[in-house]
Amino acid sequence: MKVRETYSYDNPLFAPLRDPARAVIAAYQNGNRFFDTVQEYALIEEGMPNLSTVIHRQAHQFPGRFDSFAEMLHERHLMAEYPETPEMDWREELKSIDDIFRCLMAAFEEIQTALENFRKVVDNADFRPMALKAEELMTQNSADYTKFLDMWARWDNEGGSKTSFDSWVRHYAGLCEEE
Repeated sequence: MKVRETYSYDNPLFAPLRDPARAVIAAYQNGNRFFDTVQEYALIEEGMPNLSTVIHRQAHQFPGRFDSFAEMLHERHLMAEYPETPEMDWREELKSIDDIFRCLMAAFEEIQTALENFRKVVDNADFRPMALKAEELMTQNSADYTKFLDMWARWDNEGGSKTSFDSWVRHYAGLCEEE
């Protein structure tokens, strides 16, 4: 039997990994695209440059994470497949700063769910390293989720002043240290 016949999604051992792996990559791609769209809205429509910068930086974390996930698949000579990503209808979905955070949190939740579903499939002796890698990515996602949830809570408590909140974001995210 050749390598391609053994280490492929056609092999019944690896077949259950294909759809959950595609879902993880799709969730990261969606996160990247949606965060980039949201950061544009935060900057242009809401006039919040610091919040926009933080969102934009997070958007650019996602490709590295799906590359890391893909490298894990490559260790078993499995191909990473990159599904199509939908376009966000920002005019419909983004009408307020609360909508910004709702959208961001939904993207984090999609990633967490996809990683957990993948972890469940690989949480066995044959694929233990994959399960551990999925857990590592889940931990990173959870830390980022918490950071944005903290920002949303602060927005709720700030009283609606965009200028004060955006200034707080600058300090919270360490943007002022870079100047």
